[in-house]
Amino acid sequence: MTLKKESMLIAVPSKGRAGLTMTNKILPNICTFFVPKSEYHQYNGLVKNIVCVPKEIRGITPTRNWILKNTNEQYVVMLDDDAKNVGYNFLDKRKTKKIEVNDEGFWAEEFLKYFDITEQMGFKIWGTRTESSPRGSYPYKPILTRTYVTASLMGIINDGEYYFDENFVVKEDYEICLRHIRDKGGILGIRYLHWENDHWGKDGGCKDYRTIDIERKAIKNLIKLYPSMISNVKRKANEFTIKLNL
Repeated sequence: MTLKKESMLIAVPSKGRAGLTMTNKILPNICTFFVPKSEYHQYNGLVKNIVCVPKEIRGITPTRNWILKNTNEQYVVMLDDDAKNVGYNFLDKRKTKKIEVNDEGFWAEEFLKYFDITEQMGFKIWGTRTESSPRGSYPYKPILTRTYVTASLMGIINDGEYYFDENFVVKEDYEICLRHIRDKGGILGIRYLHWENDHWGKDGGCKDYRTIDIERKAIKNLIKLYPSMISNVKRKANEFTIKLNL
């Protein structure tokens, strides 16, 4: 099946980061920024495509759901606004190396391909996990289905079946992945991609309210909802990560 670009939205939620965003430099023409209505004038002229989010929609999780519910596109890619050093990883003499790709036409075709594979597998979500080093990827296992992915790069088939749980201020991407794995038996994890983000280097966005206590509360809620699926929790700098028992 050949999917058309017109059926796909590449959405970048952003708040308080006008002039600091980087994703628009990688995908300048094909991504759409979703920003608070009060900040439109700050982003206008800096990014090409802008949609204003109503003032009553506050926080990243309600914003993601508002995007899903207010677009006609069947395929929605969620990206963070701080993507950098994107490409893919490969093996060279048993060493993992990366190749940077800053061609938005290439990424549009890749995203459509992932949606096609996702549908063929009976899933609704695909994605990857952001990594700062090629060693964090799995070129020996380029596709994993029993893994979580993050909303820094996540594709959702937008048919109304999956929305983010607004009880989660953070880790909303972890929760939707665990729910999808529970419901569908897996998820399409693209592990040969190198997709790096600068989550902690700039003010604005989730950094304005993400604290270690909020992270800890979200992890506790995940364990409460999916106790048999989480085997380990690890604190890494300013956040917590989980290991799945799958």
